[in-house]
Amino acid sequence: MPQNPQQVLRDISDLIIRQDMSNYLLSEKFSRFCKKHNLYEIWGGLVASLDGKPDLYGNDRTDYAFFLLLQHIYYVRRDKLLKILADLLADYAKKPLPLPVVRMIKQDLLHLGYSRNEVKDTFSITDR
Repeated sequence: MPQNPQQVLRDISDLIIRQDMSNYLLSEKFSRFCKKHNLYEIWGGLVASLDGKPDLYGNDRTDYAFFLLLQHIYYVRRDKLLKILADLLADYAKKPLPLPVVRMIKQDLLHLGYSRNEVKDTFSITDR
């Protein structure tokens, strides 16, 4: 049984954001990534929906929109979440993410109810 998806997705989002990803989320490279995965309009809508929120500004707004994007993928396209996350990490990576971070993301995905084999197979490109 999956753990609280909201909290697990928040944990994944926080782990990824801590890898200095905020500027990437505002980049043309991320826009191309979103187009490739049919997320461009969703992303734009999420970012726009946060306009005028006085408690969110700058990178906080972008970071929160990323958390909402992960929620959207999980609830609407759950079967694609693993692949999208693996592709996202590969697309972003200026350098490989630290192994402990990748391990924590994989563990969180197990908490969402994905099988160990699904996670292992999808994230094989991040294994060293």
